[in-house]
Amino acid sequence: MNIQLTVDELLEPLQTVIGVVENKPTLPILSHVLIQLKNGELTLTTTDMEIELHASKKIQSQEEVSFTIYAKDLIDIIRKLKEDTVIEFIIEKSKIYMKTNNNSFELNTFNTQDFPESPKIIDSETVNINRTVLKDLIKKTSFSMGNQDIRAYLNGLYFEVNKDNIIVVATDGHRLSIGEIKQNNNLTSKKTVILPRKAVSELNKILEHDGDENIDIHLSENYFHLKTDGATVVSRLIDGNFPNYAQVIPTNYENTAIINRQEFLDNLQQTSIFVEERTKGVKLAFKDNQINIFSHSERGQAKAKVDVKNFNKETDIAFNINYLMSVLEILTTDEINMVLPSENSQSCLLSSIDDESYQYVVMPMKI
Repeated sequence: MNIQLTVDELLEPLQTVIGVVENKPTLPILSHVLIQLKNGELTLTTTDMEIELHASKKIQSQEEVSFTIYAKDLIDIIRKLKEDTVIEFIIEKSKIYMKTNNNSFELNTFNTQDFPESPKIIDSETVNINRTVLKDLIKKTSFSMGNQDIRAYLNGLYFEVNKDNIIVVATDGHRLSIGEIKQNNNLTSKKTVILPRKAVSELNKILEHDGDENIDIHLSENYFHLKTDGATVVSRLIDGNFPNYAQVIPTNYENTAIINRQEFLDNLQQTSIFVEERTKGVKLAFKDNQINIFSHSERGQAKAKVDVKNFNKETDIAFNINYLMSVLEILTTDEINMVLPSENSQSCLLSSIDDESYQYVVMPMKI
């Protein structure tokens, strides 16, 4: 069978699904993308058996065909071609020949019946949420996820869906990010899931596309399923009990300093030049309504000052400088609250003035 597709028709959906294709998959067919054309709709599917991605696009062709082809070879080929280039696919039992301009390529294929079936999702709860709101929730929290931690539940994003809100939490054990939105959810009871890091990354890419529509999230015991106008994510969930994040959030706001966010960030970035490579530690010395910022390494040292409001106590505290900067880059208000450790809490809380939708906890360190 022969079909013709343009680079423009193929490239965007292929870029959407290519992220889950691994270099050395456990099964050879997992290195392939399943391409299906039916009723004028082109659909591409990839999977690593944990995450499945679909991307669809309306095209002019009325052909009906399905085949598999090496995903990374395909994208390497078409990325080097102009958008309006027409590619002819000659599909045989074990080979696919691609012809374009004066060039031709021969790639292996598999029987489409061998491509893994989509998981059956049953007994799921459905949550409707605005695409932009969900994108912000994930972007403003997911940077605190663990990475290859032996505690698997830290290597993901925690969703807690109640009848009147959605809470998203990420932590690597040293810092914690919390985002909350208020909305009515049609649930019979609270639903909690942990979405794996890789799935969060792919979800971020899909939500980055233009659009402000409402989308449905389906949450079951084992799967997270989200479908937008042009893409679908289906992911297995991490099995485990997420830590009780509320326990580390300070409740005593007596030691609260008000700081200009951009000034604080600028000075941390300058002093970061001389932090020790191993610890990334920076010392903050609060005194006389100022923060003295100190960093040092074998190459030299730096000192900077930032004015603060509402805090005239003397206290010294050290942090991983990257943790502080990542929070200040996410927050957007001119001024922030910084709740410093007290007798009842050893953690530090950062948030925007008069807005607790997003809260960030950073644990101090010894340097």
